[in-house]
Amino acid sequence: MRRLLLVLRNDVRRHLKSPAAILIYIAIPMVMTALIGIIFAPRTEESTLPPIRVVLVDHDKNLASRLLLGAFDADEVKKMLEVTVSDEAEGRRRMEKGQASAIVIIPEKFTLDLLDARTTVLTVVKNPAEQFLPDVVEEFMNTMAVMLSGAVQAFAAEARGIRAMLDAPVESIPWEALGPELGRAQKKIVAVRKYLDPLLIGIKAEEAKAAGAKTLFTQRDLFSIMLPGMAIMFLLFIVQTLMRDIISERQDGKLRRMMTTPLRPLELVGARLAGGWVMGLAILMVMVALGSLIFRAEWGNLGYFLLLAAAASFWTAAFFGFFSALVKNRNQAGALGAPIILAFSLFGGSMMNPEAMPKAFKAVGILTPNRWFIDGAALVRDGRFPLAPLAVLTVSGIVLTALAVPALRRKTLV
Repeated sequence: MRRLLLVLRNDVRRHLKSPAAILIYIAIPMVMTALIGIIFAPRTEESTLPPIRVVLVDHDKNLASRLLLGAFDADEVKKMLEVTVSDEAEGRRRMEKGQASAIVIIPEKFTLDLLDARTTVLTVVKNPAEQFLPDVVEEFMNTMAVMLSGAVQAFAAEARGIRAMLDAPVESIPWEALGPELGRAQKKIVAVRKYLDPLLIGIKAEEAKAAGAKTLFTQRDLFSIMLPGMAIMFLLFIVQTLMRDIISERQDGKLRRMMTTPLRPLELVGARLAGGWVMGLAILMVMVALGSLIFRAEWGNLGYFLLLAAAASFWTAAFFGFFSALVKNRNQAGALGAPIILAFSLFGGSMMNPEAMPKAFKAVGILTPNRWFIDGAALVRDGRFPLAPLAVLTVSGIVLTALAVPALRRKTLV
């Protein structure tokens, strides 16, 4: 045991003297996480739809167009639509610059056509560079058109009277005869109010929230989800690099010289596997610390996560120990190791959210350490103990160690 610890200490010191490769592998996931966070994460704690910019062109400038402008001035509408009254040429210039989602054009004689019960058309010019917001404006104008059409048809007689008043001189209007007309209009208004107020069916908005669920998805949440996947992917790369020492020592004859000392093969193999495990765990915790400091990532219960990280590092060291016993030389290890790690990362969820994967990918992902580590980190983040991921990583790591030790021992004796 003493000789094993001495070899382990010397290996750790040797790697710390030339840590360039390890530092690069630590820096890459941090940079990748930062870039993805900058591109995709929400900028604020809350995400609300900004007012839709609309240019209103009024060619009518009469009673009905003013009523329509008044509808746009309602408080609830102003929260959704930001209306600017302008001419058509200016509206199209704004749209070309991306400063307007739609142009609403009120035609000439709009008021007179409505009062005469003639068909008229409101034009909505939609910005082709936008997909969703112009459709909102179109649907709003459809609703306004239905409401105006219904009002004109319901008050057809009154509309004809208003039409006559618009054409006749003020002195020719028989004001004393307007009383009965206003009385009939009042009865219609009362009837409409009777049917529409109060409404028999209302709408109540309610936000459902599960126990412990968060209603807002923040940049911190994105980093907390991404970092475990990035960490396990580059942990595989780092431990693979560390475990290549066994292959290098066998190629350059160093392993044969070490076997002429009192050091036994089992002690050397144990030191190499323990070195990969300890170094891997230390590097993984460095990533955790950097993630907390730089991205304010949440990891949950530190004790639970430490157990999960130890199990993942143990599995990684055992796997690449066994892998090193199977390959012939360092070049072969590099050529085969990178594709294996990338496959683990692709199917295991380091490169893609497991929830968005096809079913076939999910099935393959169960065979990867990435998937179990990511699932375990999610459980810890939610405050739960990662029993299943710990059990799978630990048991499969023990099996890999049982395969790696005799295979590596035979390599040291060759």
